[in-house]
Amino acid sequence: MTKQTINKGDILIADNQVESLRLLSKILEKEGYKVRQAIDGEMVLIAVDTKIPDLILLGVNLDTVDGYQICQQLKKQEKTENIPIIFLNDFDHFSDKIKAFKSGGIDYLLKPYQQQELLVRIENHLEVGLKIEQLKQTNKNLEKKLKFIEISQQFQQQIPLESHLLYEAIAVTNNSIIITDATASDYPIVYVNPGFEAMTGYSFEEVAGKNCRFLQGSDRQQPQLEQIRHCLHHGQACHVTLRNYRKDGSLFWNEISLSPIKDESDNIIYYIGVQTDVTDKKRANEQQERYEASLQKMNRELHELNQKLYRLANMDGLTEVANRRCFDETLEQEWRRLSREKKPLSLILGDIDYFKRYNDKYGHLGGDDCLKKVAAVMAQATFRPADLVARYGGEEFAVILPNTPEEGAKEVAQRILDSLRKLRIPHQASDVKPYVTMSLGLGTITPCLDTDITSFVDQVDEALFEAKKQGRDRLKSK
Repeated sequence: MTKQTINKGDILIADNQVESLRLLSKILEKEGYKVRQAIDGEMVLIAVDTKIPDLILLGVNLDTVDGYQICQQLKKQEKTENIPIIFLNDFDHFSDKIKAFKSGGIDYLLKPYQQQELLVRIENHLEVGLKIEQLKQTNKNLEKKLKFIEISQQFQQQIPLESHLLYEAIAVTNNSIIITDATASDYPIVYVNPGFEAMTGYSFEEVAGKNCRFLQGSDRQQPQLEQIRHCLHHGQACHVTLRNYRKDGSLFWNEISLSPIKDESDNIIYYIGVQTDVTDKKRANEQQERYEASLQKMNRELHELNQKLYRLANMDGLTEVANRRCFDETLEQEWRRLSREKKPLSLILGDIDYFKRYNDKYGHLGGDDCLKKVAAVMAQATFRPADLVARYGGEEFAVILPNTPEEGAKEVAQRILDSLRKLRIPHQASDVKPYVTMSLGLGTITPCLDTDITSFVDQVDEALFEAKKQGRDRLKSK
């Protein structure tokens, strides 16, 4: 007997590398996803036109039409604009990521894939997409219901008729009609129509001579009641919505239009109230508000999730400063920006002196604790949001200082050295001092697109080597 798998979603994979396509398909099929494959852009469009997938894993370099163009075409069409698209690429280029997100992609994955990360991202995007579709459908249903209610409540009894026709019209309307005596101090009820009796459950005999306040029961703190009292006092008409209660105690929302009736001498002798039960409309509005609040909450959660994913992808797990990947991306980004602005870029590379001996003497747990403290010292030595402290590798750290001349960079470097010396982390195995010290190399350049970033980093690394060669626990500029 074959084991029946649950279809967790329809995923279209587009990749011109056949082996990669097969491997990715195998991983997803094993997880219960229905997988379709395409090896070029035209096949992607045909597959989507045949059946809209729940998610597309889209290779950047496709034959005939590249992935960016495919994504842009799909986002321009109403029936495909909401398909979540994750781009796949062999190379980690910052410009490719920007292009992917600008064309409409929601995520970006690099080969080779980390299987657990791949599956988590796919599951998250499918779950978010499903919630959005459910909320959109709920919103459409609510809009239809509200429209129907509004149309059904447009009836108004304002056409002048002969008295007997008027009486018959009032008797058959579904709206509640109340007439009160304005000449009496408490505005007692002198007439209610069958619509009132059906809406409230009270008969005319039960309410005759009473003030309408009994409909609010103990719910007397509604601000609309003060508005009604004000209008009665000044002989004005008003239109409000109240919480009322039927004879059986159940709540209903009552939209009431209250108007004065005058005699030939222009004296107000009656007030007529036309009441409409708007409970369904009110509930639909509340559902709409809940939908909007839920959508906002989901957007916040999605934003927080993206921030967590970004931090995980760019933070060194041990020291909680930026990792090497984030360093490389930031350096390239600042290099391009400052080359346009013709402003200086400074770079500090640092190495903990005799760190291998430290690990040998204090153990790897002690070494990890040392790395955390050094990272914290370096982070505290930088003050601007644009400055980046990163773990460059092992016991090596780096500081990127955009728009910073050499003198400013030297001040940062000196703060690092002085703060670390004051911390006096014991290091009995060091030939420099009995506490932890660092050697720093520094370089400053006005970037140019024709200049190689790697050459600049190598020069700063050479300065770091000179600092070690000259006795460590010092700064050396290139």
